[in-house]
Order: sequence, then structure tokens, then C-alpha cells
Amino acid sequence: MVSMLGNGLQVFAMLLALAGAVVLLGGVKGRREQLVNAGYLMVFGTAIALTLCVAIILVCFVTENYSLAYVVSNYPNTDSALKPLYEVSAVWAGRQGSLLLWTWLISVFGSVVAWKRMHATDDLSSSALTVVQVIVALFAAALVFSESNNPFMATAAEFLNADGTLAGKIGGMNPLLMHWAMILHPPATFIGYAGMTIPFAYAMAALITGDLSARWVELADRYAVFSFIFLTIGMALGAVWAYVVLGWGGFWAWDAVENASLMSWLTGVALIHSFTMYRKHGCFKRWSMFSATITFIFVVLGTFITRSGLVQSVHAFAEDPVSTYFFLVIMVAAGMAFLIGLLYRHAQIEDDDEIESLVSKNGAYFITNLVMVVAAVLVAYLTISSALPTWMPLGGSVVAAGVFNAVARPVGTLLCLLMAVCPMLGRRKTDGAAFARTMRVPLIAGAVVFALLMVLFVMKFAPEYDAIMAAGGASAQLLAEQGPKAYYFALTVVAFAAAALLFTSSLYLLSRGVGARMRNKGENAALATVNLFRRSPAQAGGYLTHLGVAIVLVGLVGSSMYVQEQTLNLENEEGASGQVGAYELTYMGDREYTDSADDLFREVTLKVTDAATGAELGTLTPSMEVSATNTGQQTLHAGVITFPIEDLFVAFQGLNADGSLSINVKINPLILFNWVGAGVSVLGIVLAFAPRRATPLLAADERAAGRAGSVAKAGAKEVRRG
Repeated sequence: MVSMLGNGLQVFAMLLALAGAVVLLGGVKGRREQLVNAGYLMVFGTAIALTLCVAIILVCFVTENYSLAYVVSNYPNTDSALKPLYEVSAVWAGRQGSLLLWTWLISVFGSVVAWKRMHATDDLSSSALTVVQVIVALFAAALVFSESNNPFMATAAEFLNADGTLAGKIGGMNPLLMHWAMILHPPATFIGYAGMTIPFAYAMAALITGDLSARWVELADRYAVFSFIFLTIGMALGAVWAYVVLGWGGFWAWDAVENASLMSWLTGVALIHSFTMYRKHGCFKRWSMFSATITFIFVVLGTFITRSGLVQSVHAFAEDPVSTYFFLVIMVAAGMAFLIGLLYRHAQIEDDDEIESLVSKNGAYFITNLVMVVAAVLVAYLTISSALPTWMPLGGSVVAAGVFNAVARPVGTLLCLLMAVCPMLGRRKTDGAAFARTMRVPLIAGAVVFALLMVLFVMKFAPEYDAIMAAGGASAQLLAEQGPKAYYFALTVVAFAAAALLFTSSLYLLSRGVGARMRNKGENAALATVNLFRRSPAQAGGYLTHLGVAIVLVGLVGSSMYVQEQTLNLENEEGASGQVGAYELTYMGDREYTDSADDLFREVTLKVTDAATGAELGTLTPSMEVSATNTGQQTLHAGVITFPIEDLFVAFQGLNADGSLSINVKINPLILFNWVGAGVSVLGIVLAFAPRRATPLLAADERAAGRAGSVAKAGAKEVRRG
């Protein structure tokens, strides 16, 4: 019964989405308001049908209804206090549920657009909703026509008892997913993915209708920023999860699925910058359309990589040819639609994209966009290189993390330098003397911050590098692959210089804005700061975001370039100890136990002391979990002690053949800066987004719609009187 109902709703949503697209397009082209209104109702109907699909899956998890195979495969077998939340997150824990969630979210975004614009039913929004409905229909088709994607497949009878309970311990949620970050990471990421559909839809709508004013950007801008916020939050939460759950002591592995998020995030930066220039100055028109399109394509490419089996990934789902074809069609159709539309409307696009000088805001924005898009394309190419023909560069070969690092580190440093300098430049041309005056304070303050970072480099990082190389082994080999020592150190110095300048320039611009309000408005510092974000949210929030990026860059240098790693093989007896860096770890005992799901845990207790002074620094209890239902899968629960400038990360890897304990230890410098910087950046984006008001073009649009409504009502009254 549940299976039939869910399948029926999926088919209905697919057909309704397709019908809505046809009706909306017909209404726009035929100037028939009744058809347009019907199309809007179909948008709402599609979202309602998909909402019911998600609700059915959720109810099945909460009530332990195992009639659906998806529930059997993903039900959280745990006695954790977070189990009710895990039951909710189980909705998107598998490939079928995640695709349903994504499809539903796109329909929800479409409904929001329809709700906000239904009073105006303007051609731009109606055409954009046409595109959204086509995308929803294709996503829904991937659910309907592929059994491996369908979350409403019934459970085979042999797996169920007569009362509906499971016949044995089968299936169950992957233990790695039972973590608070994975409750939030997937939906945040998918909200970001789904939301990026709207800017693309409006870009296509502008080409369809021929309305190439900034109005489509005005209508799509908030959706782009909102989606970018969630995409950033999703990436940050994924990094936290990877760090504390996977047991390898890192937060980014250049995995294919992780790269998929990075691609769309990079082009998302270009999209927001292009929208800003389009709205304020009428330039970067083609860039805006291109950025919206390529961001959407990269979003779909990520799913294509995940589900096609094209590239091996620890996150990837099993190969599914049906969804592979659907997503390939979406990507190709999106790219072709953009190219054909741009060629068709080329003569109508009056752009102000001419760059008079690269040493200007316009020039810096252009270079930033170019860097972001090129970086995204490079990441995509390196990610799929193993599936490319051998005659292509790197074709047929799996690219190691070192290659990605070799590209990402200089690109990231260049980006931060651009972010530091861009706000100080003139829009079209930069007066050298004025620029020098503006940069004087950030440069002096930046020199102080840089000096402090260099003390850290000389006193800590350089000796650690030499120690790692002297010890040899895998860690030394990995460092050697990153390039000569001189290059490695030079990159560190330049990155620290860029971070210092970005940090101080962002603080300077924020403080200058606050100071101006204090002088002109007579406000105190606290009130001036609040009002700065209220009156100039996009600008002030942008500076705060840049400040966070500077902090992240410092964290990335330490936590990715100067990590100490060592495996201790401790005797299986209390008091056995070993030293890694400045820390001594002493084995204090262990225990074995099982939880309610019969999962086996072995936990070791380690006392951590300062190797030089003997001072006790804390106790760690890393453990290993062996799942009873997931084919004996092992999960490592690491222990972490966070200090101001580094983390001590310890994972228990089991027993060696001789009975000794295998303890993997990592010292991760400055990793706290990553979490703090990411939080500051997200806060800046949110503050820039939240108080935004309607811009003049959009406000005029709303007034025109209001006048038209008033005229229509007056006309109706006259008809009734007559």
C-alpha cells in the first residue's frame, strides 16, 4: 500500500511538472493570463506531491515501517539519544532518498518563486518557472524510471515477519552517518544545490523573453546568495564530519564527491560577484548568465559523478545507467540552451564589460571571476581524469592529492591577494596616489600580523618540516612530492603575507565605515557597527566574509602543509608509552562492550602529557566500532584535544599481529583557525543577505504590478455597475 501510494505520487509529480512547464510556456507566448495562473497552480501542486513523498518516507522511519526496502537499508540501529534525529536524517541517507530530497527542494524553491511573483505573473518569472518545472520533471523521471533510484520499492516478503518486523539483522544506516554533522550536512548542501537552479532558470528566462535588463538579476540575486550560504555551511559541516568521524585526521581528501561541492562553490563566488556588478553598474551581463549556467551544470555534474560510477569515490553510490543518462541530458541541455540563447540575443545585450584598466575594481572582479572559473574547470578535469581517453593530458590516470594541492595553493593565495586589494581600487581606473594613501594603514598593520606569523613559521613550522624529512617514511615522501623545500617555504611565506594583508585590509574597511558613522551620526562604536551592517549590509558583510577567509587561509597553511603524523605501536600493558612531537601518550587500559544493536566497541584510554615537563594535558578515549548489521564495517571514533595553535588527533586502529596496540597520532597545526574562519565567513554572508531590501528596479516592478491590479479591479467594478 505504502509503495503504491509513493510511486503514484512520484508519477503524478513528474507529469504535473511537465504539464506545468507546457502550460506556463504556452501562457507566456500566447499572452494568456489564465494559462499562466494555471501553471502557477501546477507548480504548487508539484511541490505538494513531492512533499507528500518525503513525508511518507519520514513517517515510515519514525514508525519503523519496514514495508519499503529503502527503510530497511537505512534505518538507524542505535540506542543513541540522537536516534530520533537520525530517523529524520535517514530520509536522505541513501541514494534514493537524497535524490528525492533534491527533487523536492527544487520544487519548493519553485513554489517560493511562484508565491512571491504570483501577484505580478511577469513573463520573466513565468518563464523561469517553466525551466524549473522541466528540471523537476527530469529529476522526478530519474526516480520513476530507475528502480535503483526509487525510494518506494517494496521490501521482499522473505525479509519480513508476518507482523511486519524484520526477519533478521539486515541493512541499517551506515554507522559513519550517525553523527550530528551528518544530520545537517546533506540537507544544507542540497539546499545550496537546489537553490542554484533559480539563478539559472532566470538567466534562461531572460534569454527566452528578451528582457535583458538587470531585472532578472534582481529577482534571482537573493536566491543565489541564500544558496551560497547553505552551500558554504554544507561544505564546512562536511569538513567537520570528515575530521572527527572518518578517523584519518583530515577534513578534505580531494574526493570526487567533495570536489563536486567545491566546483559549484567556486563558480558560485563568480556568480555573486557578477550579480553585484550587474545590479550596481550594468556590467558583467554575459558573465552573470555564464556563471549562473556553469554553476548549475557543476551542481548536476557532481551528482552525475556520484551516481554514474564514472569516478571511484568513497562517497559515491553504485552505478546507475538510468540516472546517468538523465543527468547527462540535463547538463548538455543546459549548456546548449545557454549557448543558443546567447547567440540569438547577442545583438540585444548592451554590455558595459569593457575593462579600461586591470588595476581597477572592474579589472579585479574580472580577474577574480576568471580565476574562480578556471579553478573550477581544473578541479573538474582532474577529478574525472581517470575516465578520460589516454591520449588526453592525465587521461586514464588517477590524480593524487598532491596534484590538486599544487593547483589549489597558489590559486587560493592569488585569490586572497585580489580580495585584499580589490576594495581599495577605483571602479574603472585607479589613481596611484589615492591607492597608496588608502593602502598605507592596511600595509603597516599587515606587516605586524605577517611578522607574528613568520615567528610561528620560523620557530615551529620550519623545524617540523626538517624533522619530518629527517625521519623519512611516507610523511617525508608526501612532502617531497609537493616540491623543493625552497618552493614549499616560499609558498608558505606568500600565503601568510596574503592572509595578513587580507585580514588587516578587511578590518580597516570595517573600522573606516564604523568611524565614518561615529563622526557623521554621533553614534557610539557599538551602535555605529550595528547600523553599518543595517545600512550597508552587502558591503559590510562582504568585508566580514573576507576577514573570515583570511583566517581560513592561515588555518589551511598549517593544517594541510605542516601536519606531523606517526603510528605508535604500544605494548598491550598498562604504562606503555610513546612520544609524538611534544606529546607523550601512556596506555591506561581498555574495555570492550556492545550497544543495543549488538555493535562491538573496543575503547582504549590514553593519558597525554607534555614530553618536556611531564605536565598532564588530558585523557583521550579513542575507540573502534564493529557493526553487527553492516557486514562487519569498522568505524574509528577518534579522540581529539584542541589547543590554541594545534590539535592532537588520536585514532585507535586495532591490534597488530603481535598483540600490540596500533595508535595513529596526528598533530594538526592551526586547524582551529579553519573552523573559526569558516564561521566568520558564513556570518558575514548571512548578515549581507538578511537585511537586503528591494532595489530600485524591483521596487518599480512591484509598483507597476500594484497599479495594474488596481486598474483591473476598477475595470471590474465598472463592468458590474454597467
